Amino acid sequence: MTVNGEEPGLRARAEYGARMRKFRTLQGLSQERLAAAPGVTYSESQIGAVERGKRTPSEAFTEEIERVLGLNGELKELLPEIHNDFGPKWFRPWPGIEATAHTIRTSEPLVIPGLLQTERYAEQVLLGEPGTTRDQVQKAVKVRLKRQAVFNQPKPPMYSTLIDESVLSRPIGGAEVMREQLAHLLTVMKHPCITVRVVPLVAGLTTGLLGAFEIAQADGSPDTAYLESSLAGEVITHIDKVRALGVRWDALSSMAHPVNVSEQVIREVMERYGD
Repeated sequence: MTVNGEEPGLRARAEYGARMRKFRTLQGLSQERLAAAPGVTYSESQIGAVERGKRTPSEAFTEEIERVLGLNGELKELLPEIHNDFGPKWFRPWPGIEATAHTIRTSEPLVIPGLLQTERYAEQVLLGEPGTTRDQVQKAVKVRLKRQAVFNQPKPPMYSTLIDESVLSRPIGGAEVMREQLAHLLTVMKHPCITVRVVPLVAGLTTGLLGAFEIAQADGSPDTAYLESSLAGEVITHIDKVRALGVRWDALSSMAHPVNVSEQVIREVMERYGD
């Protein structure tokens, strides 16, 4: 799948090449001298192809280059996006869609949205999946935190999320984890591009309880949605389906507290979790 006409991982591959070139130059090494360095098993032409974004770097290549250049993960952190290694196949297009969107709207009835989760909260959420190993959870947490870099882009998306009030009181990971998570939520609400609103319990049975979803809008691309279920998820571009989710989001938005009231609700629940 392409995003705005780009192959998934293409932008990360270009960033990898730019970083590699920068760090190599800082060490005073040409491509030829880097290829000749002890322990490097790749040729000058292969190194040049990676720097130009024409060759996909492997983990083994990255480990050799980082060792020679004295790096500590500056290149390796780009590999998940380069290899589109973002979990199940049905989910893999979504991080690229998030990264190129100018507007993202989400609704979450069960947990704090992934882009706003702390590391410890995310770990506890992912541990809840039956049969999941610790290694799988750690990898998934890293991917989730990597996705949050979307807010550090020069032009981050306008992100607006609706969270069911019950999410705040569900003690995932215990009181300490929840207090940390809600404090983080209050912090990110200060970001000029992030809006968080709480759908109150008094709203009763709402369409939002049918499941979590996100809608992303990007220039030059059709609106795209990510819809979750108890077993899997689905990235959809069908106009009628995306439009129906937009109507659902608007209905939920009309029931949600304004931002200042939502902030107060979050703060009050956080304080109940203690110091």
